Amino acid sequence: MTDQGRSPKVFRNCLIQLLAVTLFGGFLVLGMPDAHASGGGDEAETETPETPPEPVIPETVLMPDSIALTVVLPKTGTIRQMVFYIWLEASSVAERKTLEQFEPKLLNAFLRELQRLMYRDTQNRFDKLEEGKRNYKYYGPELLMPPPPKTEEELEAEKEAAEAAEENGEEIKAEPPFSPFQPTNNRYFTALQNRLLAIARGIVPPEAIRSVQVRQFYDNWPGDKKPGRR
Repeated sequence: MTDQGRSPKVFRNCLIQLLAVTLFGGFLVLGMPDAHASGGGDEAETETPETPPEPVIPETVLMPDSIALTVVLPKTGTIRQMVFYIWLEASSVAERKTLEQFEPKLLNAFLRELQRLMYRDTQNRFDKLEEGKRNYKYYGPELLMPPPPKTEEELEAEKEAAEAAEENGEEIKAEPPFSPFQPTNNRYFTALQNRLLAIARGIVPPEAIRSVQVRQFYDNWPGDKKPGRR
């Protein structure tokens, strides 16, 4: 009787111990961080958004110092201050050296022309626009991204075409170097760029320069009152 009485009690104790171990193990499993979840979270935190590549300025482009200009209207004493950022685009990398040699002369010629044009423009804006509404800023169009490098197949095809043209006594003109500039929608600055290009081609060999680009323009009338103020 004693052994039989003890058997159920021993069985119950073993069962209780087994359940306790099972539950404790379950708590441990629930308390441990999931390896896959934590790993994925770390990757998400370390990832950085891709930034768009910045346009590359070709070697054919020369970026001189800015041109500062002040115009004074004698009758009224009105003062207008302007800053031009003008870039020169050579026809090739070799011709860039030509522009560098003539850079001081080109900038002086641009300054003289801008003094003439901006005096007339200043008088016109003074007569037609109210105080506080005369100054403005201009930024050239965004620069274009360079094309991807040519594949080996494309280079081989160009080589074969050049050899065939040479055998036939023909000449294939080389492609012009990449230009990052796209036309501006501002007609005033389009005309100004064309005028400066014509002046430049009167100083340097015409084939040496490809374009003149007004990249930025700042206009300030220090005596003007801001709108709504007296």
